[in-house]
Amino acid sequence: MKTIFKSIIITAVLCLADSTVSAQTLEDILGKVANNSTVNEIVEKVTGVNLSKGDIKGTWNYTGSAVKLESEDILKTAAAGAAATQIEKKLDEYLTKAGLKTGTFSFTFNEDNTFYTTVKGKNFNGTYTLSEDGNTLNLKYGKTLGSTGITATAQINASTFELLFKADKLLDLIGKLTANTNNTTLKTIGTLAGQYDGLKIGLELQK
Repeated sequence: MKTIFKSIIITAVLCLADSTVSAQTLEDILGKVANNSTVNEIVEKVTGVNLSKGDIKGTWNYTGSAVKLESEDILKTAAAGAAATQIEKKLDEYLTKAGLKTGTFSFTFNEDNTFYTTVKGKNFNGTYTLSEDGNTLNLKYGKTLGSTGITATAQINASTFELLFKADKLLDLIGKLTANTNNTTLKTIGTLAGQYDGLKIGLELQK
């Protein structure tokens, strides 16, 4: 069954590779798809994990970007999966150029529903609300960011905390946090991500 499933994905990527991941070689794509762990990552849906405030309380440091898929359509999912590496790489490059990297970028969540995002030593305060099912985190920043609000799917896997957003919302927030909303790389990421329904980009954090 796994062999048949893998063959379907490889066939889909062969058909769609030219239009979705021109920056990658066919060998690169097939090498990734042929790996079982990568196949699982490609078709992984974004799912909640019933978090509580106790689970997210504390300071979480940025360790890299995250790209996940929600689409049930295997052809679209395979195409987006093949492009995910490209999107994630560009997002990492942008965040690094903007100074958002390990040691300079973090989120701190408090028991009283307040939080702050630290960017290169500067704190941006706000309040958060965790949905009743513990799957969704709503962040509301204060006046320093124009009362910006953003919603994330929250996931904790072992020691990793992922906040996953609709691409345009996260990119808008990053632009405001770094005071750089017209960056060419930022726009490129948005264009790439916008080609795939059900694709979310986000931040991987660790304590």
